[in-house]
Amino acid sequence: MPPTATLEDIKAHQQRVEKNKITPDNLPPCPRCSVESAFFKIHAYRERRFLIIIEMLINAVYCSLVRFGCPGCGKTFTHYPDFAIPHKHYTRQTIEGFSRSYVENDQKTYQDAVTIDDAVPERAVSGRSLAPSSVHRWITTLTALIIAHRQALKKSLQQNPAGKKGDVRYIFTYKNRCDIDPICHVKPAQMRLAHCIISS
Repeated sequence: MPPTATLEDIKAHQQRVEKNKITPDNLPPCPRCSVESAFFKIHAYRERRFLIIIEMLINAVYCSLVRFGCPGCGKTFTHYPDFAIPHKHYTRQTIEGFSRSYVENDQKTYQDAVTIDDAVPERAVSGRSLAPSSVHRWITTLTALIIAHRQALKKSLQQNPAGKKGDVRYIFTYKNRCDIDPICHVKPAQMRLAHCIISS
């Protein structure tokens, strides 16, 4: 069975939204005016469709995301729950699972990556199956995150270098969700995703 966020995870987040328990505390400061996220105010709620795989069927589940506004300049920010990746409908667990399946085996094709027990997950209503090209897009997205985090880490180390070399170990994560490999493992025309600890 492919990994996915559960219906309970999504319902639990929706309940937190309804009870006004989502705060901007884990968001970074405003990049425009540097106001700390603790001062952000709720700007709006936005309904978002998530696709989860239950018994090889792709089901749509709706959940609200909270948007915060900066009181200094008016820029808005979306709070993403643990199971969400910006601009992606499938859950983080699904994206990571299928991507990992592809990059861990050099002989695997995109079609092989979406095939589980000789079947491909398909949508419950339309019958459309999970497209192999989805895995390609997910890997491209994860690669962009790796590059962005590598650049941010490099900039951070330049601004605040550690005392002695080797004193500090960095575990660099995407919003505390998954470890990102700083070294590119190349598969033909694709960067490989891996989990590791970044050390100086």
